[in-house]
Amino acid sequence: MHVFRIGFMVWIAVLSCSANAQHLSLSTPSDSALHYYYEGWRQVMDEGNYTASENAYRTMMNFDPEFLVGLSLLGRITRDLNERQKIEATLLERRDEISGDERLLLDNYIALVKLTNLRETDPDAAKQQLTSIFQSNEKNLRKLVHDYPDEIYYKSEYIEVLHRNYGAAAALDSLNQIASAKQKRMPFLLGYAAHMEAELGKFDPALKKANQLSKLFKYRSAKPLVVFGDIYFQKGDKKKASDYINKALEIDPGNIDAQRLKKRLEELN
Repeated sequence: MHVFRIGFMVWIAVLSCSANAQHLSLSTPSDSALHYYYEGWRQVMDEGNYTASENAYRTMMNFDPEFLVGLSLLGRITRDLNERQKIEATLLERRDEISGDERLLLDNYIALVKLTNLRETDPDAAKQQLTSIFQSNEKNLRKLVHDYPDEIYYKSEYIEVLHRNYGAAAALDSLNQIASAKQKRMPFLLGYAAHMEAELGKFDPALKKANQLSKLFKYRSAKPLVVFGDIYFQKGDKKKASDYINKALEIDPGNIDAQRLKKRLEELN
């Protein structure tokens, strides 16, 4: 049995936000764990580097093995089914240690860890649970993004969920309503907006956003390459799409978005 552990409630500011910006408080006594928590987010969302993100989350857990929200993110990104199942069991056993808005976040991530496990062990059951999981995710994230508008990564996931639940047009409209001008220029939202523009057949605006995204990186990054690959895939240019995706996988062989696109391209051949 785990003894209930009261962590320090630490307010952290990331992404050069102002000192009075509001962020969701997380239960961990470790500033280093929090640093790597957000570094893991930055790597997967902004850089598109899944391998570096997983490494950051593992470092985070070394600093605080009791950080449950952090553990849930490791559960989401690990490709080891056995490890993920153990994480799911731990989270289900201990989730009542977390309350308030942090619990909304944890509940979302537990559901996603469970869904990932089901996809490997019982795909039919996973499909049956998709709608209810994403409806619950939407409800929880809606509160978080409105109460903590500077939490860019939760806002980004909210847009992803809206896209899944209502389609590209509705999600783009919401993005334009809830994201600040600065947030719209941040890598994930800029790239995801390009993806949704392409889905709607608006390839010129999509490519414009992809070029803007590319200019944010002064070094080789998988992120803009995957976005370009996705746009050209949706445009029907398999050659260009394949070139971009292969370059992205050279940078990060663990990039899940690139892997999925590569699989879809191979299925067309």
